[in-house]
Amino acid sequence: MSDFAIVRLGHTDHDLIQSKIDTALSVFAHDRIPLPPPTPTSLMLNFIQHHRNKTREEWAAVEDGRVIGFSPVHLPVLDNTHNLQFDVRVHPDFRRRGVGSALLGHVESRAAELGRTNLTVSVRSPVPEGPEFLDFGSAFLERHGYAKAMTMGLRFVDLDDVDDAELDRLWTESLEHAEGFEIVLFEGAIDEALVDGIGYLHSRILTDSPTGDWDVRKIVFDTARVRDEERLRREQGVLHLHAAAVHTESGTVAGYTEIHIDAGREHEANQGDTIVDPRFRGHRLGTLLKIANQRRVRDWRPKMRRIWTGNAEDNRHMIAINESLGYRRGAFGTLFQKALA
Repeated sequence: MSDFAIVRLGHTDHDLIQSKIDTALSVFAHDRIPLPPPTPTSLMLNFIQHHRNKTREEWAAVEDGRVIGFSPVHLPVLDNTHNLQFDVRVHPDFRRRGVGSALLGHVESRAAELGRTNLTVSVRSPVPEGPEFLDFGSAFLERHGYAKAMTMGLRFVDLDDVDDAELDRLWTESLEHAEGFEIVLFEGAIDEALVDGIGYLHSRILTDSPTGDWDVRKIVFDTARVRDEERLRREQGVLHLHAAAVHTESGTVAGYTEIHIDAGREHEANQGDTIVDPRFRGHRLGTLLKIANQRRVRDWRPKMRRIWTGNAEDNRHMIAINESLGYRRGAFGTLFQKALA
């Protein structure tokens, strides 16, 4: 058993913050996780950025002035206030010494103190057709009473392998079904004419998409929250690429998709929400939006190779769209949850 203490990290704990960053990057490298690792910039900004929709606590296992494990805790404040979302990571050199169990126990005690009744954590694991990497989290969580709530397929598209002729065919075919809609492309801040509609679509993402057994409820995503998310990404130096489908007769935002590219990241990007208003489905808007936004990534980042996305394994419609654009599965993302008595 290591002689460590669990402490809460603050923004003035400079040496420990740097140690935490080193540990986070060591975990990704050692476990060969095929997804983009966190950037040092994002890890540092976690200690100083204020989110409108949640509070955050950073807990760490510290031994001899070094962070040997850590657990970020996310506490929603606008909606789903019964939930506490967290992660547990342990430096490869300090595993199997009780560090992860101690951090997990501390998080559960903290949840009880705060009146949070449901704990959720996400774990990545290999898929048969993808690269091998280490998954210590699934068995660990099951031993501590956590159950699988939802399984997502984490897919990526390699932009070097995209069949542009096939995308042209899909675009032309889909456009025939989309008369009366305009695809609007932009980056950064959302225009005032679109912000309410995009906020409305964000608010539907958890009610319209499959969520398995996850104890999650409708989210609040008003204009103030949209603007707050913009502020956070601007402070982080994130390039935010948007595509919206607008119903030309009414001006309604009928569909939306987004891609995030972290500061300093030249080779891998992340797909955010993609959603079409149920009133306007059947016009191939999802396909058009994703093709349009995917094709502009290299206009901004010429060396970009991969875009990652995630969908519940039973969300067959969106998976079919993604695979038609060249996405293939690279990992599972499993959400575990535990209800506190």
